Amino acid sequence: MIKLALTTAVAVVALTASAFAASYSVTEISTSGIKRANGTWKLTTEGDKVSGNADLQLDNGTVVTYKIDGKVEGGVYTVNLNERSDGKKDCVWTGKPNQTGKVYEGPVQCGSEKFSIRAGVQ
Repeated sequence: MIKLALTTAVAVVALTASAFAASYSVTEISTSGIKRANGTWKLTTEGDKVSGNADLQLDNGTVVTYKIDGKVEGGVYTVNLNERSDGKKDCVWTGKPNQTGKVYEGPVQCGSEKFSIRAGVQ
């Protein structure tokens, strides 16, 4: 009896706390419109929380990695780009869906530096 109740409780928790994982093709674009980096984001969305990691290659061939955490509300992503291997600090991206809803675009603010990110669902 206890085993059945425990199994049922675990199943309910698993269904209510389900996570959605997705890969995104990502381009970082400088303010002059030049593609700065290309790569992928691997994101997990659980409720309104977003987490994951990034693996991109700069236009000079250097690899950039970072961790992602934040939230999605009303289809708009607000995420922190933490532990960037290129040394940029305090980076926040606000990405809104385009007309198709499969591509998200928006500005990134890293301290006093600005650029934009375009992320498309793979």
